[in-house]
Amino acid sequence: MVFSCKSQNIKDILPTIDSKFEVFDTILYKKLYNKNPSYPSETLDNGSYLEMNVANYGKSYSMTLQNSYYTLTKVYFPNGNIKTKGISNNTESLQIGIWYEFDENGKLIKEIDYDKPYKFTFEDILKFCEKEGIPLTKGPVLQSTGFHTTITRRIEKEKPIWEIEWKKKFNIVESIILDGTSGKIISRRESEFINN
Repeated sequence: MVFSCKSQNIKDILPTIDSKFEVFDTILYKKLYNKNPSYPSETLDNGSYLEMNVANYGKSYSMTLQNSYYTLTKVYFPNGNIKTKGISNNTESLQIGIWYEFDENGKLIKEIDYDKPYKFTFEDILKFCEKEGIPLTKGPVLQSTGFHTTITRRIEKEKPIWEIEWKKKFNIVESIILDGTSGKIISRRESEFINN
């Protein structure tokens, strides 16, 4: 589902996260796995999308709320204890707010505030998209569902920046770089979009 980004009260659609220890829900995973062994996932009654994975390196859980730009992401050690958890955007291209890291025994060892360097916030980016007419997908962004606008951020030359890549026309992708402090547009670049 794609919408022109309309600003909302972020507190209404932001999943809750805390620093508490937890373990991977094996019973829930088995339920999902039995329904779909190749891709353990489910759309819940409330419209949220849940996906779980088990691999040699560990386990994962992600839930994207319906009509939201956010995904609750949790990664677990192979023993099932929580390793890291936090909130990302629904394309999982950036971490939002405070993320919690734990050791293998479940002790909280680190809290990282990924928003700290960015005075121009993710909510400000949503407002920018609305003003510019840039479409954003709400809810889960699943593989093989076409091109979706992506929002990333990074520190470049010791300054925070945002980058928005969106399909401006059928065959054109525009990349917009914004200053992470002021929101000022640093650059706009168009490139050819080739659908493989």
